[in-house]
Amino acid sequence: MRFNSDRSANRRPQAPTRSEPLNDQRFHDLIGKASAFFATAERDMVAEKAAAITEIKALMAEYGLTLDDLRDPVEDDSLRRDPSPH
Repeated sequence: MRFNSDRSANRRPQAPTRSEPLNDQRFHDLIGKASAFFATAERDMVAEKAAAITEIKALMAEYGLTLDDLRDPVEDDSLRRDPSPH
């Protein structure tokens, strides 16, 4: 049995084209927009990290936790052991 495939359904739509050539001014405009986009994304990431740290500190204070409370005792023991044989 042979199936008919709809090739047009499997194709990607073509990206819109601009009639304006990529001259120096347009290139610099695009670079500026890309830089602004990445700067915004970076600021958002830094802000999200700062918010998460603030939330963690508030929860630690609320529950009376310290960094020692968060450490894994098994991991601490393995770090304290002398790996060299006697």
